[in-house]
Amino acid sequence: MKTLPNLFLIVAMLIMMYGGLIEPAAAQCPEQWIGGHGIPGVSGTINVTMAWDPDGAGPQPEMLVAGGNFTIAGATTANRIAVWDGVSWKPLGAGMNGEVNALTVYNGQLIAGGNFTTAGVLTCNRIARWDGLTWQPLGTGMNSNVYALTTFGGRLIAAGHFTTAGGAAANYIARWDGVSWTPLGSGTGNYILDLQVHNGLLVAGGNFTTAGGNPANYIARWTGAAWQSFGDTLNGAVRTLAIYSGQLVAGGDFNKVGLNTVNYAIRWDGTAWQSFGTGVNSSVHAMTEYAGQLVIGGDFTQAAGSPALRAAAWNGASWQTLDNGLNARVTSLSLYGGQLICGGNFTTANGVATNYLAQWNGSDWQSIGKGLYYNGNQANIQAMTGYNGDLIGGGNFTAIGSAPTSFVARWDGAIWHPLGAEIDGIVRALIVYNGTLVAGGDFAGHIAWWNGTAWQTLGGGTDQAVRSLAIYNGQLIAGGDFYVTGSGPADFIAAWDGTSWQPLNFGVNNVVRAMTVYNGELFVGGDLTAASGIPVSFVASWNGSVWKSPASGLDKRVYALTVYGTQLIAGGEFTSAPGTIATPVSYIAAWDGVSWQPVGSGTNYFVYALTTMKGRLLAGGAFTHAAGNPVYYTARWDGTVWQSMGSGTGDYVYAMIPFDGQLAVGGRFTIAGERASAYVARWGASLPADLNCDGRTDLIDLGILSAHWLEP
Repeated sequence: MKTLPNLFLIVAMLIMMYGGLIEPAAAQCPEQWIGGHGIPGVSGTINVTMAWDPDGAGPQPEMLVAGGNFTIAGATTANRIAVWDGVSWKPLGAGMNGEVNALTVYNGQLIAGGNFTTAGVLTCNRIARWDGLTWQPLGTGMNSNVYALTTFGGRLIAAGHFTTAGGAAANYIARWDGVSWTPLGSGTGNYILDLQVHNGLLVAGGNFTTAGGNPANYIARWTGAAWQSFGDTLNGAVRTLAIYSGQLVAGGDFNKVGLNTVNYAIRWDGTAWQSFGTGVNSSVHAMTEYAGQLVIGGDFTQAAGSPALRAAAWNGASWQTLDNGLNARVTSLSLYGGQLICGGNFTTANGVATNYLAQWNGSDWQSIGKGLYYNGNQANIQAMTGYNGDLIGGGNFTAIGSAPTSFVARWDGAIWHPLGAEIDGIVRALIVYNGTLVAGGDFAGHIAWWNGTAWQTLGGGTDQAVRSLAIYNGQLIAGGDFYVTGSGPADFIAAWDGTSWQPLNFGVNNVVRAMTVYNGELFVGGDLTAASGIPVSFVASWNGSVWKSPASGLDKRVYALTVYGTQLIAGGEFTSAPGTIATPVSYIAAWDGVSWQPVGSGTNYFVYALTTMKGRLLAGGAFTHAAGNPVYYTARWDGTVWQSMGSGTGDYVYAMIPFDGQLAVGGRFTIAGERASAYVARWGASLPADLNCDGRTDLIDLGILSAHWLEP
């Protein structure tokens, strides 16, 4: 395995050497979103996990399969189902078009059930099998959700919310013999949520009160010929079933068995239901045995009256916590690689970013896969710049994978690296000034420079946040929320002359959010309505001596400024340029030195970022349309019309810069162009080794190269 990276390096070098001889040549590939960085865990809820060995006793390793309602797993696009091989996530074909709720293995094949109607490219109504290459249907499937799968008596058993299977009546449960579906007796009176085999009987738990037409409150067993109840009745639904120390255990919404209080978890001793101490304080959704203990997960926050956030372990005598638990519901528990795998609606485990999926090693919670995150929550990139050949990103993040990172990091083209530990708050602006990297933001001191090993406050800093940085007349200009610098008063804007901070006359009267140089003047945008006593409207210009207002300005906040051709471009919250006759400018406007003009018909919501590249104006923000057409948070203007950038990003864009021949984009998204690209994305032509123009360099490209080598 150690030779694999070298193999890829050799392949990449060969493709770069000979790729120009192969069609399509790299230079002919269109601009597109290029797959980027992953996230820890997945992008949406996990409903089910299980360990799966694709070839049984064969050479392939055991994998973890996860199903739910996600579209990204790590750095991989994976529609609602994916496998983790211990190193990275991989999709299973094209996945499903709806949630996956249940998994099992039948006749050596992986079976998935849920609320989907297609799996891969085929119609597979709520249930499908993976044949190693593609998803295949099992008959005509079900007419509603499948929630549980298992095998019993050599047959595949499916249960859920459906009332037909294979087109025939099957009240919430059916069996598959490899050819057709048949019901299990007359089924149950309402939906089934879980299945378990115990002592030669099939046990079903759910929201029903009858099974086989007879009373059976929320739990029943199938003998192979008939349904039986367990005697004592529960007062709420059974959501999960498991085996612990040879006993059947159940969890759910109930807190009583007959007249006895049991608090959401019970065990069957062969004669009657017994409680686990005083139980927990809310619903249990998942159970499994791990390291000799029964582990449960759900909505609860206490076990036996003590804090236990959504997960707890029963050691045979008492309840134990699993560190500080998880921040939202646990819906799935399984074992993989000697660790406990936990899935659900949570995004953190003991404060560690896990994004719906976590692993417990007996003492600590860990994420599955690595990524950029902020104190366990969604991260974002708010500022970017190039520095010493690397891309520098700043924003709201505190870790990259398992490495602590203080709100700023560098990308070397392959991986992210922490950049110092001194910054303790959001980085909102980055710039290179006289060869030195400078950062501004909400951290202590609010403005700092990088000395090669650590961050140091610049000139005593400012009293409040720095939001924008620029260079004008050889000086570093800082703008933001501040009133005072280390050198004295400076209302919202100041200039660093290399020794001290200097005010720009009397500054401006409100927050500065954007700056750029146009026609020899410094233009400033933000919340300002006056500049050194001169009325302005959200944008002003400084010529080195005095402040001026560009015409009547704009009617609301400005977030971004750039220069495109002979025009100054502004983006923000505004929708008109006031004047004798107001000019409609929908969130983006152009200043030609005389008046403000619209840029086409603009966008449908706020513009946060602007830049130019290859003769085009590029915009990013919270908008989803430009000129009335879908663009999804990014758009490009060629001087005449607005165009989309592929399918855009999955969420807001806050920063854009040209970098290394491509456009680097930062924001709070985790997908770009339908590819995983967490918080940072790249737009441009593919790499030279990308022979099939899919935005990746992989074994498919090697196959293309090999095929051409073998040609006469």
